[in-house]
Amino acid sequence: MRVLSFSYCFPNRAATTWGVFVLQRLAALRELTDLEVVSPYPVFPLYSRLRGGLPPCREELGGLTVHRPRFFYVPGLFKAQDARLYARGIARWTEEFCRRWRPDVLDAHFVWPDGVGVSHLARRLGIPYVITLRGKIYPCMEHRSMRNQCAEALRAAEAVISVDSRMAEIAAQLGTPRERLHVIPNGVDGNFFAPMDKAQARRQLGLPADARIFVTVAHLKRTKGHGEAVAALARLDRDVHLVIVGGEVERGGYRGKLLAMIERLGLSGRVHLVGPRPYDRIPLYFAAADASVLASHREGCPNVVLESLSCGRPVVATDVGGVRDLLSSQAGRIVPLGDIDALAAAMAEVLASDWPVEAVVSCPGVKPWRQVADSVLNVFNGILRPATMDKPKDLP
Repeated sequence: MRVLSFSYCFPNRAATTWGVFVLQRLAALRELTDLEVVSPYPVFPLYSRLRGGLPPCREELGGLTVHRPRFFYVPGLFKAQDARLYARGIARWTEEFCRRWRPDVLDAHFVWPDGVGVSHLARRLGIPYVITLRGKIYPCMEHRSMRNQCAEALRAAEAVISVDSRMAEIAAQLGTPRERLHVIPNGVDGNFFAPMDKAQARRQLGLPADARIFVTVAHLKRTKGHGEAVAALARLDRDVHLVIVGGEVERGGYRGKLLAMIERLGLSGRVHLVGPRPYDRIPLYFAAADASVLASHREGCPNVVLESLSCGRPVVATDVGGVRDLLSSQAGRIVPLGDIDALAAAMAEVLASDWPVEAVVSCPGVKPWRQVADSVLNVFNGILRPATMDKPKDLP
């Protein structure tokens, strides 16, 4: 089978965290089938130069060859047109590529702009397509035009893969036939995220040896629930610390607001904002912690939960996204969103309980990427059939 995968949100370097989970799934799938990767790159002439220029048209990332055709867009404006601009911009490149290398399936890794854009290309090329739902569906639901475009693309897809059961339900409500829906959560690299000595990890990171430590790995933004985690920490014993790994990704100075809250609650010595860290350092932070906490307001399939579990550290998480698909009572606690009392109580309970590393690592939600790739390939194999699609059409 030949698979042509499209992912707009793809890392510029293999070491970055932006899109790394897409990269990992693709790398595992590449071991099972013939695969090419397309990561269309948005171009607006002056803005692109200010951002440091364009990436190569083709590069190697994590053992994959990634093609980067360009498409025109306007930064910050006309966002409901991005998927159409995406499709128009790469249509000629895709047609020429498919003449040389005809895929059996077009594989879109985000519903927007990939899924909607690929749906236009699929009609033109007469090739079936599959969309994977990640967290991008949520902001699209808040915009009428984007929601309608997503609904149309999802209904026409041969299959829809969702990384959690809640987004699968959203797709069903948008009209996707349930028999075409498949819930396949993300995987985790158990060799990279593996148990290691806690004391040694703390020495390497310069963290207090005698403290009880929670770690949160998430960008600094309000919707990641850092404020709730800090508020819950204020209700715990003074030897409990919180390490937050992540940098700001939005304007508005959230770090400053969080620091002011930490100061107001008298937690300056107990909350450690260490900023963004390279991906290859993240396992050390999980290893150094007694447990991890994710008080996020909204998630798709939160890989930080899987990574913590794979490192043998229990998790306290809010009941959002795919958390229930990943986390069982043998490896942590799930609390209602926005309930700081419940969050603090769960954090205290986790610290007071015994969590054998073997039991945490063997949580049913923890699956290797190879197993995920097997499931994805099964979906692709299930949709192959004699061509019955409409005659190719011009792009709208």
